[in-house]
Amino acid sequence: MRPETSATVRSASLPPLAAGLPLLGNVRELAADPRAFLFEQYQRLGPIFRVRALHQRFTVLAGPEATQFITRQGARHFSSHDFWSGMDEEFEAARSLISMDGPEHTRMRMAQKNGYSRTVIERRLPDVVEMVRQATQAWPVGEALPVHAVLQRLVTEQLGQLVARTSPEGYVDDLIFFVRMALQTRVTRLLPGVLRLLPRYRRAKARVHALGRAVLAAHETPPPEGQPANLIDALLALSREDPDFLPSSDLLISVLGPFIAGLDTVASTGAFVLHALLTQPALLERVTVEVDALFAEGPPAAARLRQLDVLHRTVLETLRMYPIAPAITRTVVEPFSFGGHEVARGEKVLIGTTVAHYLEKFYPNPTVFDIDRYLPERNEHRNPGAFAPYGAGPHICLGAGFAEVHLMILVAALLHTVRLAVDPPEYRLRIDPAPTPHPDKGFRMKVLAHRTTSAGVADPLLGGLQATQEPSR
Repeated sequence: MRPETSATVRSASLPPLAAGLPLLGNVRELAADPRAFLFEQYQRLGPIFRVRALHQRFTVLAGPEATQFITRQGARHFSSHDFWSGMDEEFEAARSLISMDGPEHTRMRMAQKNGYSRTVIERRLPDVVEMVRQATQAWPVGEALPVHAVLQRLVTEQLGQLVARTSPEGYVDDLIFFVRMALQTRVTRLLPGVLRLLPRYRRAKARVHALGRAVLAAHETPPPEGQPANLIDALLALSREDPDFLPSSDLLISVLGPFIAGLDTVASTGAFVLHALLTQPALLERVTVEVDALFAEGPPAAARLRQLDVLHRTVLETLRMYPIAPAITRTVVEPFSFGGHEVARGEKVLIGTTVAHYLEKFYPNPTVFDIDRYLPERNEHRNPGAFAPYGAGPHICLGAGFAEVHLMILVAALLHTVRLAVDPPEYRLRIDPAPTPHPDKGFRMKVLAHRTTSAGVADPLLGGLQATQEPSR
């Protein structure tokens, strides 16, 4: 939607204020489940309202109206710098891709576009599969594993080798702790900044900086023969070409970007995908049959991976129901009218881009996991503003294509190499919202059997999928 002219503004009054507690305001609801809270307020108050979170005040734009507005007008009216500059400071940087705006942001995106493209991972599909096979070989049969934590380590290792030519082994725990704490104290500010003074945080920060230096050191020489220049090579080339635009002090946060993003986008969504599959035996069987056919002719090629219809629709429905970025934060740099209210320059804004994911008018029975929504005759997600799992506007996730391919091959390789079951079988999904939504620690998976040999040949199903619902022993 376009900004309204003054003639169409119904009222100059402030947007309605969401009910909340004294002092705390809406901090508990925003911290516990921001998507559900914003959806409820959208239903009650409309596409624009105000919320409070401790000392912070936000104007919220929500629903498909908000998503279309930021898509069309985001570059003109919003800045991300104020919200993300604190994260830059944790890396002793002046700015980064996510904190830049305007032409500088566009230039930085173009410099990193090829490094985050889907072709980067499509060229390395056999390597991703081999990393999954090696990791799963170490998973003991019968032992329950924390799904999200396991995927964080696996995904981070894959990203290190695919994008940064550097293994993060030994750094992952510190990286997870550092990112979680920095986001909650520097970006969302739902935790007090004094927590950054704790020895645990300071140690983790030092280790993450050390990982960044290791990545830079690994790129002091040209890439190995046969390997094209990667994201880090492109950033270093830009820094040498124009050190005023990208000084060496800003490199650390940029080269660690893939690690930080992967902890959320792929690992968290992958955990939700596994939960959907392991709790729906019929869907799991359909996807496993499809996956085994993919591997029947050897290591999968990108063209064949793109033909995985059932798994792809499962991923799309997971992104709809469990988006890892339920809202985005911005500062208003040029005032505008929206939903009958004026929004002033300097206002802090929350944009509920995924509120539409649960609207009945787009998705009948929206709380039901239904992959048929994405069949050509329905395509419910194609409605304007109805589907925005990767954000919207000029800062929409640059690596969305890479992440989607990574999700597909990660889940495919896991199902091809091991038979898994939820442990305990009666587990009911609970979501940990911090720093971004993911299944909580109670979601664990048990290895029932290893399905492939070292040559990658899978055993026949032999009813093994039904065993995924057997109680643990």
